[in-house]
Amino acid sequence: MSFPFTPRLSEEKIESLQTQHEYLNILRLRHLQWMNMADNSESERIHREITEHIEQITDRYKHLLDVLQQQRVIDEPVR
Repeated sequence: MSFPFTPRLSEEKIESLQTQHEYLNILRLRHLQWMNMADNSESERIHREITEHIEQITDRYKHLLDVLQQQRVIDEPVR
């Protein structure tokens, strides 16, 4: 089932991706904090790995958001 593209749908998608990006960043910061509080090297290593993975994902989110926002500017009607 496909839905027709609408500017409103595009705006909602961008807003949702921005919210997800923010939540992922909060999660990354929590893992950094937990990593610094870890009482053994294995826990610290795992938190570091999770932090790095989340960072990679948030970078991809940021790139996607940039592309979508550029596309939105291109698709906006000239007034």
